[in-house]
Amino acid sequence: MKITKQMADEDFFKLEALAIVGKDQFAPYFCKYDNIYPFTNDRLSDIFNFLDSSKGVLTVTASGDQALMAILNGAPYVKMFDINCLAKYFTIFKFMAISCLSYEEFKKLYKVNVPFSNSIAGGFLASPDVNLYNKVCSNLNYPCASFFEQLYEFMKTASVDEKFNLINIKYNPKLSGYLTRKNYEELKQKLKEIKNIDFVDCSIFDLKKHLDNESYSAMVFSNISSYFNKEELKEFLKLLKSLNSNLTSDGLVQAGYGTIKYENCIDIGKNGIIPKFVDEHKNYLFETKSHGMRITFYSKK
Repeated sequence: MKITKQMADEDFFKLEALAIVGKDQFAPYFCKYDNIYPFTNDRLSDIFNFLDSSKGVLTVTASGDQALMAILNGAPYVKMFDINCLAKYFTIFKFMAISCLSYEEFKKLYKVNVPFSNSIAGGFLASPDVNLYNKVCSNLNYPCASFFEQLYEFMKTASVDEKFNLINIKYNPKLSGYLTRKNYEELKQKLKEIKNIDFVDCSIFDLKKHLDNESYSAMVFSNISSYFNKEELKEFLKLLKSLNSNLTSDGLVQAGYGTIKYENCIDIGKNGIIPKFVDEHKNYLFETKSHGMRITFYSKK
């Protein structure tokens, strides 16, 4: 996807509306303009322990951390999708921040070491270090740099409520998997070497039409399925089957992520579902449990 100045300006206009009125004026969840996660809520090391990134990764954009972990784990190319049109800008900003900032500078800009920083309205954008912020912006292309220059000015006068509406405070940098000095430096180098990074603004249910004949050894869907109702869940299971043609022979889809609440069910959907509900797919689904979480994978057989 090529981001134009017109696109960036239109998306920033929507960002201002989101900050002022809150996302519930758009939709209850997963909508075209939604608040931003500075870091993941998923324990990505547990997820990527089971994934082979070596032949490309398709992932939800979200905070950008899933894609960064894929790159750290050797992905030669990454394609990201998200229904939230704002997600790509913040991911591009984070990618550039890692590329041009030292480990200590990145932690300072993103307030990684500030106690309870995730409870501050505006999160990492609350009074950011202006020199580090400008250093990142100066390396962005013009449309993205313009987006963040406008955002910086907006955040200087935004109310606490407006900041809360924009930045989701439920995040934990420690879960990202790359925020050790060793991993950060390795990731910085791999960002220079990666062949292709692409973005698509779309719902997961429209994902298939954007893939053509592309092939991936891993797909990462985070906890999207945790919000599906029964009808959406049926469509999701159809989507998983349709993605067989885009998976390598031993490729995996991380299809669900949630707390361990039920013993005899598969953790996809709001409350988990009993295996008989997915008879067509039960031979393709398996789960792992770690750190109190259940991770569901879909395998091509």
